[in-house]
Amino acid sequence: MRRLTILFAIFVTLTILAIPAVSACQDDCGCRNTIQVIPVGSQKTGDPIVTGNPANLEIFHTGKGPITNVSLLIVINKPTYDALKNITVDGELFLEKSDFRPADTQKIPPKNPTGDYPGSLCQYNVAAIKDKMNEKGKTVYYAVKFFTNKITTSPNKFTLRVNLESSADLKALVLALGRYDSKVTCKCSVKCVEPFNACSSFSKSTFVVPEASTLALTLAPLSAVAGFYFVRRKKKL
Repeated sequence: MRRLTILFAIFVTLTILAIPAVSACQDDCGCRNTIQVIPVGSQKTGDPIVTGNPANLEIFHTGKGPITNVSLLIVINKPTYDALKNITVDGELFLEKSDFRPADTQKIPPKNPTGDYPGSLCQYNVAAIKDKMNEKGKTVYYAVKFFTNKITTSPNKFTLRVNLESSADLKALVLALGRYDSKVTCKCSVKCVEPFNACSSFSKSTFVVPEASTLALTLAPLSAVAGFYFVRRKKKL
């Protein structure tokens, strides 16, 4: 009887000690909305910040960091896709038309990694992003591509330009994804330190249009949403 009591006490002690590890895992493996990719010198409005094309942007994070393996998420409407030539960053080719694909699933990106795609703990509703772009019931296209190895709390400035073959109703939503590598070791449905686990919410993103002063859109106050397709780009040191 005494032996059973001792074994029970050991079991209870081990269970209690395991609770903090589980909590740390849950905290560590969530999605952080700490990345900002916004027009230089802009103020947050609670919605994507509207700017013209080309867009002078800055990217940084506001939480723990640094954030690594940072990619830009760009979502465009069908008229932009149909007329698209390419998208450049600081004058260099960043995305081609073939890098985009229709957002034809309910939620994106996939949770589990496949190939070069690292997986993501941040999943977004396609219907919500269409509402934000005033494209409800229409097709939107998405792509994501590696942008930089690391961002810190100091803004990194760059110029993004959407180049079209012909005039179009330009709409491009620019967001970002990255990875915060915590020191906590835990077991989750996907590996903690490999998938994207940091992103930009709508209030920390940019909406590119031909002329910001002539924008005639109503941006609904929805939660952070985005869609993308992962495209691997050579990392720069």
